[in-house]
Amino acid sequence: MPQESESLFRFRKAYWQVVRELDTERLREWERSHLTLPQLRVLFQIRRTPGITTGELSRTLGVTVSTTSGLVIKLADRSLVRRDSVEGDRRQSGLFLTEEAEVLVSEISEAWRPFLARVGEALGPDLEAVTATFEQVAEAAASVRETAESERSEIAVP
Repeated sequence: MPQESESLFRFRKAYWQVVRELDTERLREWERSHLTLPQLRVLFQIRRTPGITTGELSRTLGVTVSTTSGLVIKLADRSLVRRDSVEGDRRQSGLFLTEEAEVLVSEISEAWRPFLARVGEALGPDLEAVTATFEQVAEAAASVRETAESERSEIAVP
């Protein structure tokens, strides 16, 4: 394995420090919900994409359809997710949050907002530059992920 550059080492170290510092607060809120992190990921993705199918959800989350189905079943058993038939294909079900799940997801999101606001205030005049950098990192990560997914699918096709 080639030697890591000093810049890449600092980037990786800073990334994990940011994740640790920010996620500690977010995970504390999530723990109060008595849901697993994978279940929360499902709820947040369904919130972003109401009507998503289990297959689409599994691709988005990067897990198998059977894993996704198991998560959806558990969430449906807790009355947090409902399945509605997809128009034109009764074999497919669109996934939607129940009212209870909407409240839960909103509470989790809102509870974390004041913490982020205080972090933003602490950044002061650097907030705009840091935000632009986060946006650039997110774009780069999405691009690298899409390329990796494309390469994996090319390898998987005989």
